[in-house]
Amino acid sequence: MIDLNLLDDILKLNLGVSQEGNKTTLDMLQSVVPFEIKRFPTGIEHNGWIIPHKWVVKKAVIRKNGKVLFDGMVHPMAVAGYSSPFNGTVSKKVLDQHLFFTKKFPKAYAYHCMNNYRPWAKHWGFCVPYDICRKWTSGNYQIDLDTDFIKDEMVVGELHHEGASPETLVFNAHTCHTCQANDGLAGVMVILELFKWLKGRKTNFSYRGVIGPEHIGTVFYINSLSPEDLARLKLGVFVEMIGSKTPWVLQKSFTGQSIIDKVSEYVLRKYQSKLKVGDFRTVVGNDETVWEAPGVEMPMVSISRWPYKEYHTSEDNVKIMSPDKINESLEVLKDMVMIFEQDRTIQRKFKGLIALSNPKYNLYIERPDPVVKKKIKLEDLRLGQLQDGLLRYFDGKRTIFEIAQIFNVPFNQLLDHLKKFEEKDLVDLAPVSSFERYR
Repeated sequence: MIDLNLLDDILKLNLGVSQEGNKTTLDMLQSVVPFEIKRFPTGIEHNGWIIPHKWVVKKAVIRKNGKVLFDGMVHPMAVAGYSSPFNGTVSKKVLDQHLFFTKKFPKAYAYHCMNNYRPWAKHWGFCVPYDICRKWTSGNYQIDLDTDFIKDEMVVGELHHEGASPETLVFNAHTCHTCQANDGLAGVMVILELFKWLKGRKTNFSYRGVIGPEHIGTVFYINSLSPEDLARLKLGVFVEMIGSKTPWVLQKSFTGQSIIDKVSEYVLRKYQSKLKVGDFRTVVGNDETVWEAPGVEMPMVSISRWPYKEYHTSEDNVKIMSPDKINESLEVLKDMVMIFEQDRTIQRKFKGLIALSNPKYNLYIERPDPVVKKKIKLEDLRLGQLQDGLLRYFDGKRTIFEIAQIFNVPFNQLLDHLKKFEEKDLVDLAPVSSFERYR
C-alpha cells in the first residue's frame, strides 16, 4: 500500500533542483526501501545544462502605497522558482508581466518552473492566487524580493534490483515539483513500493529506479554512468501523474515499436480497455527525451493519468489522490515486470495434430456447440477459439506474451495452459534471456 501520509509530509517541503527539501525528501523516502543517493555539485555543466545553485528566498513582498498586498513567504510556491533578487518600483503593467496565476483555481498558487532549467537567465516573479491579484488596480507597486543562490548539491536516488541477466528495465520519476502530489511524487512513491516488492525476489532481468529532478537530474545521472553500466539499460517507463481518478494514457517510445511499448499497452488495456495511446511527446513531456537522446537511445514509454485539472497548481495535493488508483498503478508496474519474468519461448516436441481431448493429454478446451449445452467459462471462450492454430506457434519463434498479444487473451491464462503442454512432454518452455529476443 502506498503511504499517502508520507507523501503529504513531503508536500510541506520546498522542492526544486538543488533545494534543501530535495535532500530531506530522499532521506524521508529511505523509510520505504533503502536506496543509494548520487550527488552532483551545483554549477557544473553538461551539454549546456547547468545545475542551479540552491535557491533561498529571504524576503518577498509586494506593496502599494506602503501597504503589504502580498507576502511571498506564505507558501513555497508563492515566488516563481529560482527568481533573481529585485528591489524597486514598477507600474501595474510591468508587474502583470511578473505575476503568474490560474483562473481555473482562483485561490490556488500556480507552479512556475521555467527558471529551474535556465539558471543563466535573470527573471523574477510571484505566483499570486487570482482572487488576490485580480483586485489590484493601476498605479505603482513596490517590490522587495531578496533571494540568494548558494553552492550546494543536486541529489538523485538510485534503486537497484539485480537479476540473473544484467539487462535492465528502468523506472523513472521526478522529485522537483514543490507541493504537488500527482505530478511527480505519486510516481516516486509507486516506484519505491515496486522495489520494496522486488526485494528478495529472484528475477531473470535486472531493474533500476531513478528518482530525481526532472530533465536535469537524469541528464547528469546518465552522464555519470560508465559505458558498461549505460549499456545495461535497455528499456524504460516514466511514471507520473498516476494517483488521480482520471483515465490511463500511454505515450509511446520514440519508435513506438519497442517491446516496452507492447507490454505497456497490453497491461494498461487489462485495467482500461478504452485506452488512449499517443505517439512520442504528444501526451506529456518528461525525461523520455533524455533517455531517448542521441547516443543513449533507450526506448522509454510514459504512463500517466493525464490530463487532470489540478495540474501545476497547489490544488495538486493528497486530496485528489485516489488510494485505489495509486495502488492500481503499482499493480500495473508489477504486471509489466511479471510478463518479462514469466515469458517463455515454446518449442514443440511432436509432429502432426495432437488429439488434445484424449485423456492422455486432457488439454482440449471446450467450445460452444449449437445442439449441446456446455458450461463454458467466459475466460475460456477466446482461448478455445485460438487452440486450432495455437500449435503452429510452437516453433520457438514467438513468446507466450507475443501469442497472448496476437489473440488478445490474458497472459497468465495462456501461460498456465501452456505449462500443461510442458507437463505432458509436448513442448519445452524456455525463459526469455534477453530483451533483444523481442526484436
